[in-house]
Amino acid sequence: MNLTDELRRLAELHQQGHLNAQEFTDAKRKLLAESHVNAPASVNEKRAHLSAQIKIEEKCYQSSRWSSGNLIFPDRLTLASDGMLFRKGALFGSDEELINYRSVASFRITNRIFLANITIETTGGSQPIFMNGLWKSEAKMIQDTIRAFQRNGE
Repeated sequence: MNLTDELRRLAELHQQGHLNAQEFTDAKRKLLAESHVNAPASVNEKRAHLSAQIKIEEKCYQSSRWSSGNLIFPDRLTLASDGMLFRKGALFGSDEELINYRSVASFRITNRIFLANITIETTGGSQPIFMNGLWKSEAKMIQDTIRAFQRNGE
């Protein structure tokens, strides 16, 4: 029996004199409270629940030292459940950027003979992330992970 039918049944019982005004009000309040608890979740609640289910072990990908610009301070990309962290090392300090998977606008892989380059463009207004010197299989795994998070986050 749905909520409307139950409310109609309560109203009939009240009109017939089987329930007084206080009993009718209490029963109606209880019925509405139960229906609110059992109501389907909103879209945002469903997304939050779904993203809470998607958990991955942190995985760090590092550029090969054989690629240009990575001999001393190789670039690192860490994929985790809450987003990806890109770290570009330097002699004094480093630049780090945390990016949510939903902020990824495009992902491009450029394959070379042994290694691959990736470019990640975001909607957050920052410059695109360019990481060269990844193994081809690693670049594909990064792309698959980002696609899985974006697909399940919708």
